[in-house]
Amino acid sequence: MTAIAQPSRRARILLQPIFLWSALGMLAPILLALAAALLRGRALPWQFHMPWVSPHIAVALLALGLGALQLGLPKGDRRHRLMGYAWCALMGVIGVSGLMIQLEPGHVTLIHRLSSLFAAADLILLPMVIWAARTGRPRLHRGAALGLFACLLNAGALAFIPQRAVGALILGLFH
Repeated sequence: MTAIAQPSRRARILLQPIFLWSALGMLAPILLALAAALLRGRALPWQFHMPWVSPHIAVALLALGLGALQLGLPKGDRRHRLMGYAWCALMGVIGVSGLMIQLEPGHVTLIHRLSSLFAAADLILLPMVIWAARTGRPRLHRGAALGLFACLLNAGALAFIPQRAVGALILGLFH
């Protein structure tokens, strides 16, 4: 039986700051564009249809910020545990709401299929993150949590495409 190659400790430690700065790099333009649109009194791109989009985006922004905070702070204490449960709850809401977003029939694109895969992966990895932490498996917990955060970052990167709500928000900042 062949053992699955685990990334070295150094590789896992390097992923945390990379993920942290990637999350902050995503949050900054979104929050600036959101603030600018609200200050100008403009309607947000997702306010007119699809009721699950607004809560999905709001919870995703909260999860991205809380996840970045978790990556930057010490691990294993009570604060980490409580923030971790809050982050897991947010990720659960993102997974469910991501699957609830319905497009018009016949308008499902490759991006929307990828987003559905991220939502499904979210709902599969989430119990593993919690189970590994509760049963004292720190390596599995860290790997599953980083995998879950990687899904969040990838879905967030896809949100920057101009035809999607977040991309439209950011492009609206310049028009």
